[in-house]
Amino acid sequence: MKTKAGTLALTAFITLLPFAIAQEDPKPSMAAESKKPQGLFSMPGSERPTGAKTEITATKESSFDSEKNIAEFVGRVVVRDSQFTLTSDRLKVTLSKDRKGIAVAEAHGNVIIVQEKSDPQSTVQQAIGRAGEMTYKPDTGEVTLRDWPSIQQGINNQVATEQSTVMILKGTGQSRTIGGSKTLITDTSKSQ
Repeated sequence: MKTKAGTLALTAFITLLPFAIAQEDPKPSMAAESKKPQGLFSMPGSERPTGAKTEITATKESSFDSEKNIAEFVGRVVVRDSQFTLTSDRLKVTLSKDRKGIAVAEAHGNVIIVQEKSDPQSTVQQAIGRAGEMTYKPDTGEVTLRDWPSIQQGINNQVATEQSTVMILKGTGQSRTIGGSKTLITDTSKSQ
């Protein structure tokens, strides 16, 4: 199936694509509970609200290969989800073999991912990741940013100083940077 022109809202595809739903066990074990994504920049799995919908729009083209379980979107791609917003020039989503979740999502060109969360004091925290490329693997909860990546999380900002730098964000809230980077931490405490 291939569609061109205008902004495309692919509702039929979205019913096949519970975007960012990790392949959930309806009766999670204690081990599964401990693997819940905790970090601000996590792609949620079991904390996803029931009935949540994801809308994917693209201005140039969208296609779905049912034999390979691959959907591709081209041209100012916008993914709106209750837990994050992602924009890019291209998006390729490979569904799991049973089509009940995602095996991998890959965004290319001008990738921006924004996630907001409320902390226990009801303060909204925002995390913004930017890169030339992003890969998301729900089975591990990892988001990998490549090609001049940067991350802004509250008072912390990390920016690549080399194009080859890779930033890996884990669903547990941990992150790792491979390659040159610069970290800026803003002191927001009040002087006495």
